[in-house]
Amino acid sequence: MDKFDMFTRFSETARIGSFSGAADYLGLPKSSVSQAVQSLEALLGTRLLHRSTRRVSLTPDGEAFLPQCRALLAELEAMETQFVSNPADLRGELRVDMPSRFASNILIPKLADFTERHPNLRLRISSYDHRIDMIKEGIDCVIRVGELTDSSLIARPLLHYRMVNCVSQSYANRFGIPKTLDDLQHHRLIDYSHSLSQRPGEFEYTTASGTQTLTMPSTLAVNGTEAYYAACLHGLGIAQIPVVGVEQQIASGELICVLEAYQPPPMPVNLLYPSRQQLSPRLTAFANWLVAMLIQVKSNTAHHT
Repeated sequence: MDKFDMFTRFSETARIGSFSGAADYLGLPKSSVSQAVQSLEALLGTRLLHRSTRRVSLTPDGEAFLPQCRALLAELEAMETQFVSNPADLRGELRVDMPSRFASNILIPKLADFTERHPNLRLRISSYDHRIDMIKEGIDCVIRVGELTDSSLIARPLLHYRMVNCVSQSYANRFGIPKTLDDLQHHRLIDYSHSLSQRPGEFEYTTASGTQTLTMPSTLAVNGTEAYYAACLHGLGIAQIPVVGVEQQIASGELICVLEAYQPPPMPVNLLYPSRQQLSPRLTAFANWLVAMLIQVKSNTAHHT
């Protein structure tokens, strides 16, 4: 069996977690997928997958081999498509992960432009609000909002969101509007926390000497961007949010900007992808389009705020 086929079938089986699921995705008989993995294991002289009745999982050797397998497949694809000059000729699939709020408010409204330029590309967008394993999930790139932790991934800076402190009109009616930092002790913060930890809520603001934090009361913590915005809109506390995506709510008075002299630090937005010598044309096309689109979005936001 061709090594490319073995690598592809192993990679998709590892991503999906079952032979039948990989077979359905690839449009192949289940037996051909399991046989390909067995042949690859025989070729390498090691077991790559643990089998159970319904699921498969990577062995330690499988964990070590999967990134190499994906890198080889990506390099081969890049070589095969490096001379494609017409955007309409780009084919295949691109998997991208991003925060749900970014997907619904920024990317999706502009995405028709990209799909019209690349009609033969198939985008698969996941919008988790937690960190994922790009290798296991088979993700080509991720968009991340916020400060980056140490990573083996390559980061391409996209922009910085301007941040604002917001409360809803219903919150202002019940609790009033904070005018000073001391007032915050009598208000509630909506705490955004990936881990939903028990640490106290912190209000962040910038001064000439850098970013400062102020502990304040919080009765609600969420770990998703959509839930964070919804909590603010429904009067559950103060939120520190990017102005992009809430321009209409601010203009209509549904959301009220408060403590404008104590704005949160700008929020960085980065595109992350695995370290490779040569990016696939699909990923290059998407990254270049994304940068241009975000520059335009940022320009429009600055013009209207």
